[in-house]
Amino acid sequence: MEKEKARHIRLIQEKGRFHIDCNTIFFSTEELKLLEKYGHWFKALADGLLYPITEKQRLFVEMTKGNRDPFSIEEKAWFKYFKRKELEYRKGDKFYNTPRLNQDPFHSTEGFKSLKKSMFSSITESGET
Repeated sequence: MEKEKARHIRLIQEKGRFHIDCNTIFFSTEELKLLEKYGHWFKALADGLLYPITEKQRLFVEMTKGNRDPFSIEEKAWFKYFKRKELEYRKGDKFYNTPRLNQDPFHSTEGFKSLKKSMFSSITESGET
C-alpha cells in the first residue's frame, strides 16, 4: 500500500500542471483548479494506471466506468471534463462556431423603427396621447 501511495504522489509531482484542452467556459474556478492540479492523477486512476488506495479513489474509478453518478467535486469536475472532450471530439470545429441570427426584418433596427412609427401613428390617429 505504501508503495502504491508513493506512486500516486510521484505521478502528481512529476506530471505537474494538467493542460485542460477543451473549452473551459462551463467550469467553475474550483473545478479548473482541481483539474489543473490533479488532472494527470485523475486520468491515471480512470485509465487504470494507478490503483485506487482509498474508498474515495475507488468510488472515483467506479464513476469513471459509468457505474455511478458523480458525487464529489473531484468526480463532477472530471466527469464534466471528460464529457466536454467527448462532445468536442464528436462535433469538431463547428461546435465552436458562434451562432448568427438570420437577417429578420422584425428583429432589426429598421424593423423596430418601422413598428414604432406605425404604432405611434395609429395612437395619434385615434386621438390618444
